[in-house]
Amino acid sequence: MSQAPSATRGFGARLASDSFVYGLGGMANQAVAIVLVPIYARQLGTNGVGIAGVLNSTISLSLMFVGLALPQAFFRWYLREATTARDRAWVLSTTLGVRLAASLAGFALILAASIPITQALYGGEHLLVFALAAPIVLFDSFNGIPLSFLRAERKPRDYIAISISRAVLGTVLILSFVVAARMGVVGVALGGAIAAGVSAVIGTWALARAGLLRVTLDWPLTRAMLGFAMPLVPAAMAGWVLNLADRPLLQAMTGDQGLVGVYTMGYTAGLVINALAIQPFTLAWSAAYWEVSRRDDAARTFARALTWFLAIAAGAALFLSGLGTDALRLLVGPTFEESRYIVPFSAFAYVLYGAYTVGASGLSVVGRSGKVASTMAIAAAATLILNLVLIPIMGMYGAAAATVAGYLLLAIIAGVVSQRYYPVEWELGRAVSILAIAVGLSAAALLGPDHAIWRIACVLAYVPILLGLGIVKISQGRTLLSALRR
Repeated sequence: MSQAPSATRGFGARLASDSFVYGLGGMANQAVAIVLVPIYARQLGTNGVGIAGVLNSTISLSLMFVGLALPQAFFRWYLREATTARDRAWVLSTTLGVRLAASLAGFALILAASIPITQALYGGEHLLVFALAAPIVLFDSFNGIPLSFLRAERKPRDYIAISISRAVLGTVLILSFVVAARMGVVGVALGGAIAAGVSAVIGTWALARAGLLRVTLDWPLTRAMLGFAMPLVPAAMAGWVLNLADRPLLQAMTGDQGLVGVYTMGYTAGLVINALAIQPFTLAWSAAYWEVSRRDDAARTFARALTWFLAIAAGAALFLSGLGTDALRLLVGPTFEESRYIVPFSAFAYVLYGAYTVGASGLSVVGRSGKVASTMAIAAAATLILNLVLIPIMGMYGAAAATVAGYLLLAIIAGVVSQRYYPVEWELGRAVSILAIAVGLSAAALLGPDHAIWRIACVLAYVPILLGLGIVKISQGRTLLSALRR
């Protein structure tokens, strides 16, 4: 029987280390998506890329419904409420029972829903592609509990082995089916389904090896866990609206698979900044701000952290936006030429999400995390409305603008609400100036002379402008690093 995890290291060090390791799984999946971009482009064309984008959005939404936010409830009862190894085993077996029932129900519902979905979006075509979403959701949903168990027991090696093997196997299978077998988008879905199934088998084996592969249904415990978890589902769905709803909406409102493909390609290229900069920062910050909050100068450090995060992240977004044109032309060819104009929208949307994580930190510090969900819901509703209004007028640029506006609104609302409970003297003038300069240079790089030298010049001008105008100062950066080290 497994034992409760013990604190053998300092809490901050352990949290930072675990956050990084567990985050590698998510980053691995994003890295796979980025690596597959040029292959999708050349093998599937704009129509196929568009279908794959809608498929991924559908799978993500389905996992949120079927998942029922059970991992959060599992962590609470497993790590806090359970006091003995027997209690923890009972919590795990009950969670497995609930998740298995939900996963099987989700499998049946998604399989049945694939008919009306394909009818509404594609006139009945691509039914097999969307039907294969059902086993992907079934296996990935169920495997969420073994992965949560490994996190609770702090077994990062096993966790990362399962996560990365899922990503690697999926990549190999998709390449085999799409490139070698020339199965098109069906190959993408089939490769994902097989990889999800193998990963679920490995997760099940991890539980069996620990002697904890048992399925039960404790109704009082089930009701308590679902009562805790279900209110978290709308917040997850709000995140989906902000990040993924644009592709199905674009397909439904325009009926142009090629347009959705071009948009998906540009948005995925912007994902690079999330994988390499934003997600690693949010993982590190999620541990660091708790330590910083105990210091007398915490509010000042929070403000400086936001300024310097924006300076670095906006610079990365400018780099990606400016040189994305040449990268896309080299990797995906002229068919996706217009995708380059979507990259800045995607890149700066992720920058704004990073700003939101810093701005909302105060809410967590004072125990007002429930306000975070409400701000997410407001921003998601605004994004949905903007999509419905702007897509008929501006097409894919309307969807891109709605996404950026949603994340901007999220950052602003979170910052304003947080000020009520945890006041911080944010360096708003510097923050706005940084974003304005980075966005302006990105626009100049894309809309100016179509020459690589011009785009490189726009990118290189960023740092001298910030330093020359005194918007950021090296001495302030040293002070911030010193505070974070302490």
